[in-house]
Amino acid sequence: MHVSLGQIRAFVTVASTGSFTRAAEVLHLSQPALTNRIRQFEDELGLRLFDRDTRSVQLTALGNDLLPIFRRVVGEFETAVTNARDSITRAKGGLIRLACLPSCAASLLPDVIRDFQQQSPGVNFVVRDVVNSNIVALVRSSEVDFGIAVREELHSGLEWTELFSDKLHIVYPQTAPSPDETAGCAALLANRPLILMSPGSSVRDRVDEVLTSFGIAALATYEVNYISTAIALVQAGLGITILPSSAVEIKTQAQVRSHPIDVPGFAREIALVRRKGSVLHASAEAFIEKLVAAARARAED
Repeated sequence: MHVSLGQIRAFVTVASTGSFTRAAEVLHLSQPALTNRIRQFEDELGLRLFDRDTRSVQLTALGNDLLPIFRRVVGEFETAVTNARDSITRAKGGLIRLACLPSCAASLLPDVIRDFQQQSPGVNFVVRDVVNSNIVALVRSSEVDFGIAVREELHSGLEWTELFSDKLHIVYPQTAPSPDETAGCAALLANRPLILMSPGSSVRDRVDEVLTSFGIAALATYEVNYISTAIALVQAGLGITILPSSAVEIKTQAQVRSHPIDVPGFAREIALVRRKGSVLHASAEAFIEKLVAAARARAED
């Protein structure tokens, strides 16, 4: 049987569009060439895949049964080609893949990428902005070259490079009084509706420690997944929240103010994580060097 990928793609495209004319446009073929390709495919299979007349095209019962199979064939082939291209690009140093905490992806990362691409314009980036637990998993599985995460020494086979200490800030409406001392922070937190990040996030883990130290139950009036949502609720006067200093929203959003919680231990230690002994291509290593320098310079400001 001499079945080609072009014939399979033609069949899937006609079935998806319901029209030989539209399918020919999608595939950049003339309509006679597409019709001939479908006819050859049917001949090779020994099956009629379409019932067609001058007005409509309909899949036969057998064609309908075969469609999901051939869709999967086309999808898997296209995925394989994409992965192969990415591998070639990465091997040439043209692709850097990293996983990053969303707060760092929105604050630290953009300027470093911009400066790096000015020197290396041919390098592209894949940035996976995900929660902390997913970063380690992506690094371990080699789906990314490295990650920017909260430092955890529990994981073997990984090496960590310190970047900066991410202090926690109380974020409150402009109309609320500013706390001057740690006791003031506790007073501000007490008896106010709390807007907290979802359990399991690195921010929430630290926040629960803060609240416990202040003798405040870590009970959320509002529980959210995104920092931008927490800020919006504070702006609306619905409560106060605790967020890391790396959250760009606490510096750019109107109608809110923030105050650092200067208590030892109430910070996230942000580090670059990679597989122990991993050797990356030259572009990735150069970017890591620039990233580490930028993060440490930021920590000194």
